Amino acid sequence: MPRSAMRLVASSTALSLTLGVAYGWAQPVASHVPIPVKIEASMRAGMVVGLVTDDRGAVVAGVAVTAIGTTQAQAKTDAAGQFRLALVPGDYILRASRDGYVSPYRESVRIRASVQIERNITITRQPGLSDRKVLLASTGLGAAAGDALPVESVVKATSRSDSLQAWYLRHLPRTVLRDGQGLVLDVEPAPQTFRPRASVFDWAVTESARAATSFFVDTDFSGQFNMLTTSTFNQAAGWNAELPRGVAYLSLGAPVGTHGDWRILGALSTGGLVSWVAMGEYEARDVQAHAFRAGMSYGAQRFADGTDGVTAAMLPSPVATRTAASLYAVDRWRLAPGVEIDFGLRADRYDYVGGGRNFLSPRMGARLGLGSRVFLAASGSSAVIAPGVDAFLPPPSSGPWLPPDRTFAALVPGAAFTPERVQRADVGIEQEFGAIGRARAIGVHWFYEHTRDQLATMFGLDASRGVGHYYVATAGDVTLKGFGVRASGWFTSRMNASVDYSVSRASWNYGSQARAIAAVLPSALRPTHEVLHDLTSTLRARIPESQTDVIVTYRLNSAFTRADALGFAPMFDGRFDVQVRQALPFQPIQGGTIEVLVAMSNMFRDPANAGAFGASSYDELLTVRAPRRVLGGVQVRF
Repeated sequence: MPRSAMRLVASSTALSLTLGVAYGWAQPVASHVPIPVKIEASMRAGMVVGLVTDDRGAVVAGVAVTAIGTTQAQAKTDAAGQFRLALVPGDYILRASRDGYVSPYRESVRIRASVQIERNITITRQPGLSDRKVLLASTGLGAAAGDALPVESVVKATSRSDSLQAWYLRHLPRTVLRDGQGLVLDVEPAPQTFRPRASVFDWAVTESARAATSFFVDTDFSGQFNMLTTSTFNQAAGWNAELPRGVAYLSLGAPVGTHGDWRILGALSTGGLVSWVAMGEYEARDVQAHAFRAGMSYGAQRFADGTDGVTAAMLPSPVATRTAASLYAVDRWRLAPGVEIDFGLRADRYDYVGGGRNFLSPRMGARLGLGSRVFLAASGSSAVIAPGVDAFLPPPSSGPWLPPDRTFAALVPGAAFTPERVQRADVGIEQEFGAIGRARAIGVHWFYEHTRDQLATMFGLDASRGVGHYYVATAGDVTLKGFGVRASGWFTSRMNASVDYSVSRASWNYGSQARAIAAVLPSALRPTHEVLHDLTSTLRARIPESQTDVIVTYRLNSAFTRADALGFAPMFDGRFDVQVRQALPFQPIQGGTIEVLVAMSNMFRDPANAGAFGASSYDELLTVRAPRRVLGGVQVRF
């Protein structure tokens, strides 16, 4: 190309860029124009079910319950006033309407894959209201021509399309309009006049303030704040109950477009033993072909000589702090319909564990569809379990995360804490049936588990110690091989349950601290070979009339360690965990709830943590005299 032509092209390009920048500087910042977002429908849809009644408690049929958000859907109540609405996971606004009634009900809900939520709606009958009827324009919601818009949304004689559009603008969350979820409305922007900015500094300050304001106003925050009280006791052993401790818990999260959600949470307990935990996490939506979850957590426990019966001989200094930090990431790929793989890695650091403080726990799994809702699943993991890890690291469930409130010491004086290492492989086949969003499943699985340096946990060895103090020792290495049968799902409209029965054979190889354990608890040392029968069941029930949620977990096993030093053989026993949440009939924040939480448990490890930490089958069986923990308080959800 001749040099003159090159100069001409370069000059034109520079002039265009200059004019473009100048024009952008002179124009006001454009508002976001909603862009249609195509969300891939997933077979793992969520479900909203509920009951619609009037202000006198009578059921109302023919009420249109509309969901607007990631997608749009509508269902009508049947003769019993009930409705069912299947939705792709995402954020929605729920609205109820019917001729002759006024409903102030508008609620923002988040639908998750394969999860059913329940919402009960009350609408008010208005005499003569049915004569004031406004027909619903075509919206793609599948509404009949005779369905009416809410009368309270009609303030003047406007077209049906304008009324519907105005209702959407008033009631859709800002995130729906901003991210392009749901309808795309052609709204003319408000006129704005150009004012030149005085300086770059003024522009930077103005834009920073505008961005900060937009973040807090436009972000659809959700979370909860809990004020709880926890205590432990064991009257059967004659111990005094531990003084109650207060726990403050805060969780805050928000969506990131249509891709995922972030959340942060923290908890702090006070009293003689001060401990705190904090976590930050991002999780992609399950409807994505590639979804991942990544985060980090930190927990600390600080106690002094005399706290809960701890003496200076047990501590490295008169005032000691134990900390645990974790980085983790889990990745899931949906390669094709019915073909999924997942893998993850957790890196932990414990400052109180000897023999190296940094540990890695990898995991890998796959799920393959074999036919009509028949799946083959396989997984393998290698986890490091340190004493007290279940309190330092966050649980996988959505319940409150309690900071470490128990102290522990080595059974053998001067011995360092040694973590156990659990390697596990599991292969199973599962059959799903029932409606999507209310599916049930039954399956069978085979497993292999090898634990090196299996921990034994012993409470109440010294009556002078506090009820929350325990000793740990290494019993040895153990290998289990067995199979199990599982059944889970929604068995009624109000009850979700799961049952897992397994039979396994264990082979033991005792360690150097086995003699010290046998001196205080002979039944903690098992025969070289033994057979374990285990039955673990979980029940989740919802009583919509009183807005009560009940969660019960119970585990029975044939090989629990005896609590008395004279018993030489394990025994058949059980452990339980019960939680009751009762919603109060008023809302502190629009769309929020206040719940009273009461819980009691004599399990040492949270049953939900087994999947997250790869816990050994013997962790609960070798826990002796675990005291009952009582938890109560108020939860504010928003």
